[in-house]
Amino acid sequence: MPTSGCNDEEVKEVYEQLEEVMENVKEKDNLIILGVCNDVVGEGQEGDAVGKYGLGFRNNRGQRETDFCKEKELLI
Repeated sequence: MPTSGCNDEEVKEVYEQLEEVMENVKEKDNLIILGVCNDVVGEGQEGDAVGKYGLGFRNNRGQRETDFCKEKELLI
């Protein structure tokens, strides 16, 4: 996963690669994505994607991660 030193284009590329990988995952399978990405999803529940016990304030990359997870029905 891209760290805070990566530019937005590199981040976009990683999310595109994740989408490609996810296309090959069968619906009945569980998918776990791990990585250190310096995203801060922050406090406050966001649908089913983010629980209500986060820390801090959501940053731009945390918002991108949250949006991606909501779109793909993933949990953070």
